[in-house]
Amino acid sequence: MPGWKANIKKLPDIVRMKLRLVLHLVWVALFLSSLASCTAGRYGGRFFRRVLQSDIQDSPVFARGVTGFHLVDAASGREICGVWADKNFTPASNTKILTLATCLAVLGDSLPGLEIVDRLLGGDEIRGGQEWVQAYFVTGTGDPTFLHPKFNAWQPVFQYLKKTGVILLADPGKGPFSRFGAGWSWDDYSDDYSPERSALPVFGNVVTLRREGERWEAYPRRFQDSLADMGAVAGTRPRVRRAEFSNQMEIQVPEDRHAGFEAGVPVFQAGKLALTLLADTLGWPLPEMQTPWEVPAKRSYLYSVPVDTVYRRMMHQSDNFIAEQLLLMCAGVKLDTLDEARIIRWAQDSLFAGFPQPPRWVDGSGLSRYNLVSPRFLTTVLRKIYLEQPRERLFSLFPAGGVSGTLENWYAGPEGTPFVFAKTGSMGGVHCLSGYLLAKSGKVLIFSFMHNNFIGSNNAWKTEMQRILRAIRERG
Repeated sequence: MPGWKANIKKLPDIVRMKLRLVLHLVWVALFLSSLASCTAGRYGGRFFRRVLQSDIQDSPVFARGVTGFHLVDAASGREICGVWADKNFTPASNTKILTLATCLAVLGDSLPGLEIVDRLLGGDEIRGGQEWVQAYFVTGTGDPTFLHPKFNAWQPVFQYLKKTGVILLADPGKGPFSRFGAGWSWDDYSDDYSPERSALPVFGNVVTLRREGERWEAYPRRFQDSLADMGAVAGTRPRVRRAEFSNQMEIQVPEDRHAGFEAGVPVFQAGKLALTLLADTLGWPLPEMQTPWEVPAKRSYLYSVPVDTVYRRMMHQSDNFIAEQLLLMCAGVKLDTLDEARIIRWAQDSLFAGFPQPPRWVDGSGLSRYNLVSPRFLTTVLRKIYLEQPRERLFSLFPAGGVSGTLENWYAGPEGTPFVFAKTGSMGGVHCLSGYLLAKSGKVLIFSFMHNNFIGSNNAWKTEMQRILRAIRERG
């Protein structure tokens, strides 16, 4: 205000002294308040940028391999701590986070189970049989849940087909893809975590072997004659193997392990056997066509399982087969072709456009050693879906520390309340953990731990991460 200094000078000396004292005290109070908040800020920064960073960089456990780490605030996206956050690592099953993000953007409430259309066929189109028959033309969508033993409670497509009681014809499916992914280990072909991919999966593309009474039984039954019981095996480790290029299977299990023993073996050339297995199960004859047939252009979907049920199986049990098939399904819905490479390009060019350190992403499950992803990219993807999805739904899709899935025995919270919701990723020399952390303050933090190039068990890495994540919870 003009002339305020002159007006102050006119005040009596005693009043001016008191006014100066009040102003001085106000200035000191503001300064101390500012100093206190600044000190608190520096204290938090000191823990996350110095103590935590040094803890990770100087860890004697992590020093036995290569470790990357990134921690951000979920609400603001602000970086809190980073150690080699921009370096690329083999992600193993952390790749499923990218698959989940794609599914959330593309698929609806339920999986499209089959593309189907019915049509009358004349006698001149079929050898033998009736003069006119009603036929269903079925095109595979890649749905992994069809007759899958883990989804017995959700089989609306099968129940619908079973009620029709008509002849079944099938289109092999749309789009080019191989039965295995690029960079998969060739000698995993007989392991149940590595089934072949196909357009029309049946029974999860796996034969289930069970000991019932005095003999082994195969489901589906068509494979019963392919079993060979090799007698008791030395030691305690069961051995169930399939020939590389056929469905002949050998079983060796200690006699004291027979009771209740069950094993899954991937089917060889599952795509070619799908229609036969489906016809067997439905009790339908397979017609022999006189001439090549064309499926009418107008088709409709039969929907199957609610998506969250399938996503939880993929994320909690780290199911590779489901992850691969879901990514193919995304391609079918979005691009009208079961082309994994194309849906990956679409996701990178649209969903993840502008994200830092674009990855080398080649499959849906993370079985491939060709995948390369940075911790910073993973936290960016995790934040994207955190901002787009209801928190309760999103956290339910991830294993909860000390409670469920691959985290059931690790990262437990106080009094059994989980504070870590994250996806693991493991293969030889690789262990990763990326997801969400509920801090004691109530904040949600997003983190990615990526460990590569170590030898031996990953238990020491889990123990060290558990210690660090609990410290972050207390300080966050």
